[in-house]
Amino acid sequence: MSDWKWGDSSNRAFQLVGQFFGFSPQNLTTVKDSETTKLLKQADAAEIQVKRTQDAVRAVKKTWRSQLRINASIHGLVRTGLGLITQQRRLEAQTTKESAKTITETRVLSAKTQTAVQKTYLKGGKEIEKTGKDLQRFTGELNDQYNLIDQTANNQSQQRRVGYRDRVQKRLTANSRPWRNY
Repeated sequence: MSDWKWGDSSNRAFQLVGQFFGFSPQNLTTVKDSETTKLLKQADAAEIQVKRTQDAVRAVKKTWRSQLRINASIHGLVRTGLGLITQQRRLEAQTTKESAKTITETRVLSAKTQTAVQKTYLKGGKEIEKTGKDLQRFTGELNDQYNLIDQTANNQSQQRRVGYRDRVQKRLTANSRPWRNY
Protein backbone atom coordinates (compact mmCIF):
# COMPACT_ATOMS: atom_id res chain seq x y z
CA MET A 1 0.00 0.00 0.00
CA SER A 2 1.17 3.50 -0.83
CA ASP A 3 1.67 6.29 1.67
CA TRP A 4 0.29 8.76 -0.82
CA LYS A 5 -2.75 10.66 0.46
CA TRP A 6 -4.93 11.46 -2.50
CA GLY A 7 -7.44 13.53 -0.60
CA ASP A 8 -4.78 15.76 1.03
CA SER A 9 -3.16 16.32 -2.35
CA SER A 10 -6.46 17.37 -3.93
CA ASN A 11 -7.26 19.68 -1.01
CA ARG A 12 -3.86 21.38 -1.36
CA ALA A 13 -4.49 21.88 -5.09
CA PHE A 14 -7.99 23.26 -4.41
CA GLN A 15 -6.59 25.66 -1.79
CA LEU A 16 -3.82 26.85 -4.13
CA VAL A 17 -6.25 27.52 -6.98
CA GLY A 18 -8.73 29.09 -4.56
CA GLN A 19 -6.11 31.47 -3.12
CA PHE A 20 -4.84 32.40 -6.56
CA PHE A 21 -8.23 33.09 -8.15
CA GLY A 22 -10.06 34.15 -5.00
CA PHE A 23 -12.75 31.44 -4.78
CA SER A 24 -13.16 27.95 -3.48
CA PRO A 25 -13.55 25.33 -6.25
CA GLN A 26 -15.32 23.01 -3.79
CA ASN A 27 -18.15 25.55 -3.38
CA LEU A 28 -19.11 24.98 -7.03
CA THR A 29 -20.58 21.61 -6.06
CA THR A 30 -23.37 23.37 -4.13
CA VAL A 31 -23.81 26.45 -6.32
CA LYS A 32 -27.34 27.93 -6.55
CA ASP A 33 -29.13 29.27 -9.62
CA SER A 34 -28.71 32.92 -8.62
CA GLU A 35 -24.99 32.43 -8.04
CA THR A 36 -24.64 30.62 -11.37
CA THR A 37 -26.47 33.47 -13.12
CA LYS A 38 -24.16 35.97 -11.43
CA LEU A 39 -21.06 33.97 -12.53
CA LEU A 40 -22.40 33.74 -16.10
CA LYS A 41 -22.95 37.52 -16.21
CA GLN A 42 -19.40 38.09 -14.90
CA ALA A 43 -18.02 35.70 -17.52
CA ASP A 44 -19.95 37.49 -20.31
CA ALA A 45 -18.72 40.88 -19.06
CA ALA A 46 -15.15 39.54 -18.90
CA GLU A 47 -15.44 38.20 -22.46
CA ILE A 48 -16.76 41.57 -23.67
CA GLN A 49 -13.89 43.30 -21.84
CA VAL A 50 -11.40 40.96 -23.55
CA LYS A 51 -12.77 41.97 -26.96
CA ARG A 52 -12.85 45.62 -25.94
CA THR A 53 -9.22 45.40 -24.75
CA GLN A 54 -8.16 43.59 -27.93
CA ASP A 55 -9.81 46.29 -30.06
CA ALA A 56 -8.14 49.03 -28.01
CA VAL A 57 -4.73 47.31 -28.34
CA ARG A 58 -5.22 46.95 -32.11
CA ALA A 59 -6.15 50.64 -32.34
CA VAL A 60 -3.04 51.70 -30.41
CA LYS A 61 -0.82 49.48 -32.60
CA LYS A 62 -2.45 50.90 -35.73
CA THR A 63 -1.82 54.44 -34.45
CA TRP A 64 1.83 53.59 -33.76
CA ARG A 65 2.30 52.07 -37.21
CA SER A 66 0.65 55.09 -38.82
CA GLN A 67 2.92 57.43 -36.87
CA LEU A 68 5.93 55.39 -37.99
CA ARG A 69 4.83 55.67 -41.65
CA ILE A 70 4.33 59.44 -41.21
CA ASN A 71 7.81 59.77 -39.71
CA ALA A 72 9.27 57.62 -42.48
CA SER A 73 7.74 59.93 -45.09
CA ILE A 74 9.04 63.05 -43.34
CA HIS A 75 12.51 61.60 -42.90
CA GLY A 76 12.52 60.51 -46.54
CA LEU A 77 11.67 64.07 -47.57
CA VAL A 78 14.44 65.47 -45.36
CA ARG A 79 16.96 62.97 -46.79
CA THR A 80 15.93 63.98 -50.30
CA GLY A 81 16.40 67.64 -49.35
CA LEU A 82 19.84 66.92 -47.93
CA GLY A 83 20.81 65.10 -51.12
CA LEU A 84 19.65 68.07 -53.19
CA ILE A 85 21.67 70.43 -51.01
CA THR A 86 24.75 68.30 -51.69
CA GLN A 87 24.06 68.37 -55.44
CA GLN A 88 23.61 72.15 -55.33
CA ARG A 89 26.90 72.54 -53.43
CA ARG A 90 28.68 70.38 -56.02
CA LEU A 91 27.37 72.61 -58.82
CA GLU A 92 28.47 75.71 -56.91
CA ALA A 93 31.90 74.17 -56.27
CA GLN A 94 32.37 73.39 -59.97
CA THR A 95 31.40 76.93 -60.92
CA THR A 96 33.73 78.38 -58.27
CA LYS A 97 36.64 76.24 -59.49
CA GLU A 98 35.98 77.21 -63.12
CA SER A 99 35.76 80.87 -62.13
CA ALA A 100 39.06 80.68 -60.23
CA LYS A 101 40.71 78.95 -63.19
CA THR A 102 39.45 81.58 -65.64
CA ILE A 103 40.53 84.46 -63.40
CA THR A 104 43.97 82.92 -62.88
CA GLU A 105 44.52 82.18 -66.58
CA THR A 106 43.37 85.70 -67.49
CA ARG A 107 45.76 87.23 -64.97
CA VAL A 108 48.66 85.11 -66.20
CA LEU A 109 47.88 86.10 -69.79
CA SER A 110 47.55 89.72 -68.73
CA ALA A 111 50.87 89.58 -66.85
CA LYS A 112 52.63 88.00 -69.85
CA THR A 113 51.10 90.56 -72.19
CA GLN A 114 52.02 93.38 -69.84
CA THR A 115 55.56 92.02 -69.55
CA ALA A 116 55.86 91.78 -73.34
CA VAL A 117 54.52 95.33 -73.71
CA GLN A 118 56.88 96.59 -71.02
CA LYS A 119 59.83 94.89 -72.71
CA THR A 120 58.89 96.50 -76.00
CA TYR A 121 58.64 99.92 -74.36
CA LEU A 122 61.89 99.38 -72.51
CA LYS A 123 63.69 98.33 -75.67
CA GLY A 124 62.22 101.23 -77.64
CA GLY A 125 63.04 103.66 -74.86
CA LYS A 126 66.61 102.46 -74.71
CA GLU A 127 67.01 102.71 -78.46
CA ILE A 128 65.50 106.18 -78.65
CA GLU A 129 66.75 107.85 -75.48
CA LYS A 130 70.00 105.94 -74.66
CA THR A 131 70.58 108.01 -71.59
CA GLY A 132 71.11 106.76 -68.05
CA LYS A 133 68.72 109.33 -66.65
CA ASP A 134 65.78 108.10 -68.78
CA LEU A 135 66.68 104.49 -67.96
CA GLN A 136 66.63 105.21 -64.19
CA ARG A 137 63.27 106.98 -64.48
CA PHE A 138 61.80 104.12 -66.52
CA THR A 139 63.18 101.51 -64.10
CA GLY A 140 61.69 103.43 -61.14
CA GLU A 141 58.30 103.56 -62.86
CA LEU A 142 58.57 99.88 -63.69
CA ASN A 143 59.36 99.01 -60.04
CA ASP A 144 56.44 101.11 -58.80
CA GLN A 145 54.14 99.45 -61.28
CA TYR A 146 55.21 95.95 -60.26
CA ASN A 147 54.90 96.86 -56.57
CA LEU A 148 51.37 98.11 -57.20
CA ILE A 149 50.55 94.92 -59.14
CA ASP A 150 52.04 92.84 -56.31
CA GLN A 151 50.06 94.74 -53.67
CA THR A 152 46.88 94.41 -55.73
CA ALA A 153 47.50 90.68 -56.20
CA ASN A 154 48.14 90.27 -52.45
CA ASN A 155 44.93 92.14 -51.59
CA GLN A 156 42.90 90.10 -54.07
CA SER A 157 44.44 86.88 -52.77
CA GLN A 158 43.52 87.86 -49.21
CA GLN A 159 39.95 88.65 -50.32
CA ARG A 160 39.68 85.27 -52.06
CA ARG A 161 40.89 83.51 -48.91
CA VAL A 162 38.27 85.32 -46.83
CA GLY A 163 35.68 84.40 -49.47
CA TYR A 164 36.72 80.74 -49.34
CA ARG A 165 36.44 80.72 -45.55
CA ASP A 166 33.02 82.39 -45.73
CA ARG A 167 31.78 79.78 -48.24
CA VAL A 168 33.10 76.94 -46.07
CA GLN A 169 31.43 78.46 -43.01
CA LYS A 170 28.16 78.90 -44.94
CA ARG A 171 28.35 75.29 -46.12
CA LEU A 172 28.93 74.10 -42.55
CA THR A 173 26.07 76.25 -41.31
CA ALA A 174 23.80 74.93 -44.07
CA ASN A 175 24.70 71.35 -43.17
CA SER A 176 24.17 71.81 -39.42
CA ARG A 177 21.12 70.18 -37.82
CA PRO A 178 20.07 72.35 -34.86
CA TRP A 179 17.12 70.03 -34.20
CA ARG A 180 19.70 67.33 -33.31
CA ASN A 181 21.53 69.53 -30.74
CA TYR A 182 20.05 68.22 -27.52
